[in-house]
Amino acid sequence: MHLSCGSFVLTVHRSALNDFQRSEGRELVLKSWNADRLTQLSGITLEECAKRCSHSQDCRAFNYEFRPSVICKHLPWVDDGNNAEVKRNVNCDLYEMKIYVRKCIVGKGEDYRGKVSKTQSGRTCQQWWSKFPHDHRWTPSPTNGLELNYCRNPDGDRIGPWCYTTDPERRYESCNIPHCKDEVCITCNGEDYRGQVDHTVSGQECQRWDQQYPHQHIYQPEKYPDKSLDDNYCRNPDASPVPWCYTTNPEVERENCDIRKCAGVPKRRLRSSYTTNCFRGRGEDYRGKVNETTSGIPCQRWDAQKPHEHPFYPHIYECKGLEENYCRNPDGSEAPWCFTSVPDMRTALCLQIKRCADDIEAEGIVSS
Repeated sequence: MHLSCGSFVLTVHRSALNDFQRSEGRELVLKSWNADRLTQLSGITLEECAKRCSHSQDCRAFNYEFRPSVICKHLPWVDDGNNAEVKRNVNCDLYEMKIYVRKCIVGKGEDYRGKVSKTQSGRTCQQWWSKFPHDHRWTPSPTNGLELNYCRNPDGDRIGPWCYTTDPERRYESCNIPHCKDEVCITCNGEDYRGQVDHTVSGQECQRWDQQYPHQHIYQPEKYPDKSLDDNYCRNPDASPVPWCYTTNPEVERENCDIRKCAGVPKRRLRSSYTTNCFRGRGEDYRGKVNETTSGIPCQRWDAQKPHEHPFYPHIYECKGLEENYCRNPDGSEAPWCFTSVPDMRTALCLQIKRCADDIEAEGIVSS
């Protein structure tokens, strides 16, 4: 994709895979009566397999087998429980078009292809091919998505997907399908966010985490399996203030994502407790009162910017326990640490805090 910017052309590195949601180690198996609708291609790249599926009216998903040989299998369905079913296959990954599996909308939802068929008030939608009880100008085609009586937005209405209803007294109504940015809210800094927002706050499309272009980065999904770096969805693998992503724009490396914050007081992490006398793992749940470094240097207060300026404001990182000048681990470092009170030494670990042993772990624990 090329965007003109004055006297030069900016190339946006958009992958065809951005249209798909990956399920690792899975394959979609068509029911017997649909088996002849599978298209099989051999020896093509993953990117080419995705591109051909995106451009085909008969493809909504594909299996990409990589052992014993590379085979791309285009499928006319996603996992809907009726026409196909998902099975485990360690030699295959399943890719399903987002527009058919997503239960939320982006923008006005003009590309929504889900199966909601009732309006926000519970009225059943009228079939798009039918002109009764409401006459209309829309004609279903292979490209406009006007299937059966599913909610759609063929005219780009600002209300989002809608439908004509089977109620003679109510011509049409919104289906009230949630926006992806509102469907799943974030608590704290959104490190546990697993929603499907794939655009940034300024509308930039996100780069896939499993790709290295246009921006090279360290956050490969296989190296950070606990961070759920799925497809090109916004995530927070580095303890940033909010979820973010690398973008497909070579001029914008990364940007925050616009995701709704959950109402009310942030919930504590799902673990049953915090430790005070020792730390587990990397010490992200340590809430003790040690306030000096391993060598005895007093820590700087988290709410102070002297002698060291830093981004870890307590009101922004409200779930990290950044109280007083206690040792904490707000960024996933190897152990609790702090900014020091010495101008020439910015940070230092607090390794005098012992690691929790199984037999003493119950000691010094604060219940959540």
